[in-house]
Amino acid sequence: MATVPTPSRKAARTSSAERWARFRSMLEEQRAECVRQRELALVDAVASLPDPVAMARGAQLLRTTEEIDAALARLEAGTYGRCVSCATGIPLERLEVRPSAARCVTCQQRAA
Repeated sequence: MATVPTPSRKAARTSSAERWARFRSMLEEQRAECVRQRELALVDAVASLPDPVAMARGAQLLRTTEEIDAALARLEAGTYGRCVSCATGIPLERLEVRPSAARCVTCQQRAA
């Protein structure tokens, strides 16, 4: 009787890493852009008079960068694509629109 080999943990991690590689790339590109835009906003914020709009933009970009960093950490931990609140899978369509999404739509609406 032949048995079907089961994938090893290493093979499972590799296939998972391959599955999320596109999202890792998207997150890294978004992070680089946020950092670049934040630096420009900070320059605008201190040029001659403090600019409250540029300061607010810089703060928002910092929060976005932190969300991206958290998503990258979830990728490393193997929990990316799962809601941090209820652990259900986050639809790929949501992740394509917002790769740093930490919650499913239902939990995000509850948190808001």
